[in-house]
Amino acid sequence: MSYIAAVARTERGFSSSTLASPGGSNPLLVALISGGAALAAGYLLFSPSSQPKHSASAAEPTSSATNDDGGPVTASHPAYNFDAAIKELQSFLPEDRLSFEESERETHGHSSWSYHPSHPHAAVVYPIDVSEVVRIVKIAGKHKVPLVPYAGGTSLEAHYSAPDPHSDRRKSISVDFNLMDKILRYSEEDGDITVQPGVRWEGLNEELKNRGSKYFFPIDPGPSAAIGGMVASGCSGTNAVRYGTMKGDYILNLTVVLPSGEVITTRSRARKSSAGPDLTKLFLGSEGTLGLVVAATLRLAPIPPCTSVGVSAFPSASDACSAARDLLAHGIGVQCVELLDDVMLAAVNKANAADTRAIKHVEQPSLFIRFAASSDAAMRADSQLAARILEKHGGSKMQFAMDKDEIERLWHARKVALWSALDYPERKEGEKWRAWTTDVCVPVGQLSELIRRVKDDITQENILSPIVGHIGDGNFHGIILFRDGDQEMFERVERLVHRMVHHAQDLDGTCTGEHGVGIGKKQFLERELGKGTLDLLRMLKRTLDPDSIMNPGKLIDVY
Repeated sequence: MSYIAAVARTERGFSSSTLASPGGSNPLLVALISGGAALAAGYLLFSPSSQPKHSASAAEPTSSATNDDGGPVTASHPAYNFDAAIKELQSFLPEDRLSFEESERETHGHSSWSYHPSHPHAAVVYPIDVSEVVRIVKIAGKHKVPLVPYAGGTSLEAHYSAPDPHSDRRKSISVDFNLMDKILRYSEEDGDITVQPGVRWEGLNEELKNRGSKYFFPIDPGPSAAIGGMVASGCSGTNAVRYGTMKGDYILNLTVVLPSGEVITTRSRARKSSAGPDLTKLFLGSEGTLGLVVAATLRLAPIPPCTSVGVSAFPSASDACSAARDLLAHGIGVQCVELLDDVMLAAVNKANAADTRAIKHVEQPSLFIRFAASSDAAMRADSQLAARILEKHGGSKMQFAMDKDEIERLWHARKVALWSALDYPERKEGEKWRAWTTDVCVPVGQLSELIRRVKDDITQENILSPIVGHIGDGNFHGIILFRDGDQEMFERVERLVHRMVHHAQDLDGTCTGEHGVGIGKKQFLERELGKGTLDLLRMLKRTLDPDSIMNPGKLIDVY
């Protein structure tokens, strides 16, 4: 195996902590094992050899980079030389950190959660420090070889696939950051921490807990997500209603290797600064197209002394949305407020049917709320006010839990929502199902209208799609289910996704609240941002990365 354990190091008096997944295991596989009921019931993840056909025709071969005359850099350009680049890499990388194995190249080019056509890389490299990343970038720039960053492997929009050979025939190299998984500096006094890109957010919080810290990192996307990918996609999670997203104030600075090989730090570690534009924001959400992030300084949040959970069912999603807005307007200490629709709760009840301890939920749109407060007394006061607000909007009497075990039991439906949805369709013997998971986001006041429109489209297309939403910030996910091998059904799903995006944009929202653009949603960007804004993004890309070696073909097309 080429994937090796990193050598422990000590920096600034702290023992470096290895926080990535062990060995070379695919984090998605780990997640699937823990949720194996979905697989046992016949849910099939995408594989590179069995992708559905998209309705849009393939683009004619073009390129996204330029040569010295302003034309495209192609595989036939005299400066492009993949073999020469590999020879230089072999001069300093050991064999176990430069791989040409087919399985590794496939894994690094394909996400099991993505419906998009994907492509393997020609090689995979595993740097262990910034100096190696710099050398890799300079060699790639010299020989015009594309580099694509890889960390947690949880992308939904084909962010880390090799360039599409229809538009860029150059061979590419995947830069795997899983060996750069150390804590570089930690300050309890300042409430911040600097980490390498391969650190998983869950592992980071576990390490902080083990150190007895009063703090945690509050941005909570899917399991196994790594800080590098979280920065690249600008993601968020259930805590966004209280703590915001990766594009907010919890990223103090980034250390980035630019396409030229120069290393920059985007700003100081101060909590605030008016010293010019904050270049940190330039790289947040840039999806590896402007440079490779090699370190991030994260602001930490105090751990709430008291937490609790409440659940209430509503006659309609519109009533639930109104209740959530009212709840937040009263300044109650809400950490998460999630919507599970009637279809999702039917799926949860089915999945939990054999579990005598599981709660059987009313199959109506329901709010799952996590409260945070400074004391039990404050918690009880907030929960009593919340219960009155929810009932005012037609909500059922709120189920409430403060005990740790009861919190787990009540929140279980939200925790298992995805796996329950995947297991929900009735199957004939041997039949397998897939899921197209997508997200959109609108201003919170428009969410009920968006859900109404999407529900109408789901009915029109005769598709099964449970909905779960981060309702407090206007973001929701459709888990759209279809039979493996049913091309006509897949085309209905594709139409549904496109209409969902258009509905969100028509309501002054966005094509993606937290999954990112990648390949899957770049077709919607001009409709959302306008040509002028995209032209500015293209200008930035061409200026920083004139040869388009940084994740070409993602986020935007340069030409």
